[in-house]
Amino acid sequence: MKSFLIVCLTVFFSLLTFKSYCNDPEKLLGVKLDFDKKEITIIVATNGCTQKNDFKLEMKKDTLTITRIKRDECKAMPSEISFSYSLQEAGINPNKPFVIKNSYLCNPFMAGIK
Repeated sequence: MKSFLIVCLTVFFSLLTFKSYCNDPEKLLGVKLDFDKKEITIIVATNGCTQKNDFKLEMKKDTLTITRIKRDECKAMPSEISFSYSLQEAGINPNKPFVIKNSYLCNPFMAGIK
């Protein structure tokens, strides 16, 4: 019974940790907005396996949040990679100002890729 309780608590706290990971905004290395192409490009850190669909872009009111939804499990040296999304994909109205909630880093080695 005691070991069952320990297993249940371990699973519970693991799920809490995973949920908080999924809700943390990604630390960005940069962002580029291109009105003519109607796209936003994000620059993020990668360990070699990061893909475009590993991110969720969510616009709430006037704030854009970029969240990594899949971990980069590769072991390569951290580097930067960029992905472009249409303004429509990101929920951005090109005629209204908005804020990006994410924090920024200059050094991909400090990103702590999850």
